[in-house]
Amino acid sequence: MATAEDLLKATDEILSDGARRGMMHNAAEDHRLDGRTILVGGRRLVHFGSCSYLGLDQHPVLVAGVVDAVRRFGTQFSSSRAYLSAPDYALAEELLGTVFGRPALITSSTSLGHLSAMPALISSRDALVLDHQVHSSVHTAAKVVQAQGSAVTLIPHSDLTVLHRRVAELSRIHRRVWYAADGLYSMFADYAPVDALNELVARHEQLWLYIDDAHAVSWHGRNGRGYALERLSPLAASRSIVVGSLNKSFAAAGGVVTFPDAESRRRVFTVGGPMVFSGPVQPPMLGAILASARLHLTGEVLDRQEYLRGLIQLFNSRAEREALPLVSPSEAPIRCVGAGIPAIAYDVTGRLRDAGYFVDTAVFPGVPAKLCGARIALTASHTPEDVIGLVEALAEALPRALAAGGSSAGQLQRAFARQLRGRPVRLRHIAPDAVAALRLERHGSIGTVGAAEWDRLFAGRGSFLSSGLRALERTFAGTHEPEHSWDFHYWIVRDARDVPIAATFFTTALWKDDMLATAAVSAEVERSRAADPYHLTSTTVAMGSLLTEGNHLYLDRTRDWRAALRLILAAAREEEDRAGGSAVLLRDLPHGDEELHEVLTAEGFLRIPIYPTWVRELDFGTDAEFLAQLSKKHRYHQRTKVLGTQQHFEVAAIPGGGTAAAALTAAERDELYALYRNVHARNLDLNVFPLPRRLLDAVLDQPGWELTVLRLPELGERPVAFTLQHLGPGYVQPVLVGLDYRHVSSHHTYQQLLWQSIRTAQRHGAARVLFGMSADLQKSRFGAKPQRRWVYVQPTDVYHSDVLTNLSQRVAVAPGPLWRD
Repeated sequence: MATAEDLLKATDEILSDGARRGMMHNAAEDHRLDGRTILVGGRRLVHFGSCSYLGLDQHPVLVAGVVDAVRRFGTQFSSSRAYLSAPDYALAEELLGTVFGRPALITSSTSLGHLSAMPALISSRDALVLDHQVHSSVHTAAKVVQAQGSAVTLIPHSDLTVLHRRVAELSRIHRRVWYAADGLYSMFADYAPVDALNELVARHEQLWLYIDDAHAVSWHGRNGRGYALERLSPLAASRSIVVGSLNKSFAAAGGVVTFPDAESRRRVFTVGGPMVFSGPVQPPMLGAILASARLHLTGEVLDRQEYLRGLIQLFNSRAEREALPLVSPSEAPIRCVGAGIPAIAYDVTGRLRDAGYFVDTAVFPGVPAKLCGARIALTASHTPEDVIGLVEALAEALPRALAAGGSSAGQLQRAFARQLRGRPVRLRHIAPDAVAALRLERHGSIGTVGAAEWDRLFAGRGSFLSSGLRALERTFAGTHEPEHSWDFHYWIVRDARDVPIAATFFTTALWKDDMLATAAVSAEVERSRAADPYHLTSTTVAMGSLLTEGNHLYLDRTRDWRAALRLILAAAREEEDRAGGSAVLLRDLPHGDEELHEVLTAEGFLRIPIYPTWVRELDFGTDAEFLAQLSKKHRYHQRTKVLGTQQHFEVAAIPGGGTAAAALTAAERDELYALYRNVHARNLDLNVFPLPRRLLDAVLDQPGWELTVLRLPELGERPVAFTLQHLGPGYVQPVLVGLDYRHVSSHHTYQQLLWQSIRTAQRHGAARVLFGMSADLQKSRFGAKPQRRWVYVQPTDVYHSDVLTNLSQRVAVAPGPLWRD
């Protein structure tokens, strides 16, 4: 399973790519700010990256409040509020209580507000349901809540049908069920479904709401109280905690937690961890909070809200006129225009800078890696001319960036289909740059692919030569069981002379999401699968298949392989959109290929390590030469446990596609399949659906395969182990293994299978055995060497992976029931 460190490193690579392009980690170079423009890279740009939505950051009243506070109280008041609060704290919280219409508590940041309130109010008798897209800071606080013993679970974004069901389940055994959501989500700018939440609160007396409304306070609602408090019913408001930011539209600093009653506020103030152990908001920014709160109680804020709303409507109408892929049509100051993969999104924002506009780039992990875009923040400091000019620049920049990146409006329409909901994308026509004429050739079966050419391109790589693929298609194509119904895609990119530049095959299949999770997590998931066998499974579009190992990607590096690869990746994303998949995954790519890594990072793929694959070079002739190559310890093991016991076994080698294979009865094949199921049942570290019985028939009917069966004559005629091997040009690759575990320890049957793979390779004159993944110790004892491999994944829907992350944390804390969707 990918560790937290692996995922952090993969995210680092994505964001560092943006920094190298100059689109991330920028620094303002101004000597004085005016609220409307910013100096970056020596260029004066109209600033559409600020969350100061009402433009109060330069307001003279707030500036005067800061100056007055610093003159009277200095730069800091260094004391925990558990002991002593700075002057004006009580007055500031009183004024905020008037703004929000309920008791308020100032915290030094919104994130620390969550860490103060959630553990103090959500008890071990409560359950917490997180909206999958609730802000990261809420997820962080939820980990503390979970560590305290509360049940924590996730639901898909704004899916109130699932929430209703989850609340009904959890209410049976919990005092309260809390639902945590954002009032306004900060990337795609969709609102929480507050009206529907009001209805749910009325139906479930144990349902409480915890809403992070950081991006909606100040610019929205009466006195700037935000979206949530403006729309919550009196009943829902009485069972809700609403948190706001004073650091965005409020133009001050810190966060504010608002409560339905004074006792809840008292409790958080008294025992909320950061309230005791962290520093306060300092006097200068307390002065800003006081000045802003007073301003929010005047008509000036209402005027600014109306002006900002006019700018939002102007942007939306102009974007609609240009048919731009505006991800959410909401009337919020955050506007996101879809671009696709990170490289194209960075290109768009770069072109906007060239036109005089600074905007942010929405990239992973803030958004799915193929749903990146330009994130625009409108403020009351902007003019209508600024907005009109920005939309005009977008209408020019986006199609040019798409053409340069090999994408199109149609690809955007497909990728953002869930967000656009039928709204058309019709961009200005831009002629693409002249590139070498490349053609993507598509096949749905290996039967229509030239076998000789395919086998030449992939010679020596694994069992996905034409003979192996025919067996896979016979087993998995067009079946009715969801887990065994695979769609096969063969993609070859050719140049104008019909020369293959890139080639691969993908399968669209149902995968267990916990395939690479720890055995403990998979065991917990499997308990839920007893009732629902497809719980936590997702459709995945993956290079290769679940039954093949090796580098499935052919690239001719002497030609324009980057453009060819982009055509293949576009085809994979198109297939994912068609199939409703959760990710595109590129398997078993070699370590050290920095050119390929750079391209895939720009395309938005996360690089994740997987188990090493083991290869044994047959650079020996005799058993003595074999032993001589091993360490003293491994030599002793092989001499006593393997070579010394091989005389106890009867070994049968049965070639596929011949009379011996045809002579195997159905009962004999059933016995072999039962041995395979023994191995499958014990392998939760690589948790996949069991392969179907018919795979044996399909493989044994094909040449290029060999079945090795082990029997112990002293125990009778029943097989005790087998391995099914693919015989490729110069290699042997074990693909399927079966074991009777009653004899694994006593007769070392697994080690004997590995040895027989070497014997098979010697018999066929092969130079290598491709042992594949897992059983590292056993394979190393045979002198096999590990080869590092990577998986590159581009997730579209990470809900299930986040559920598994949450589950792994809960399993580590205390085992409990896994709630299903």
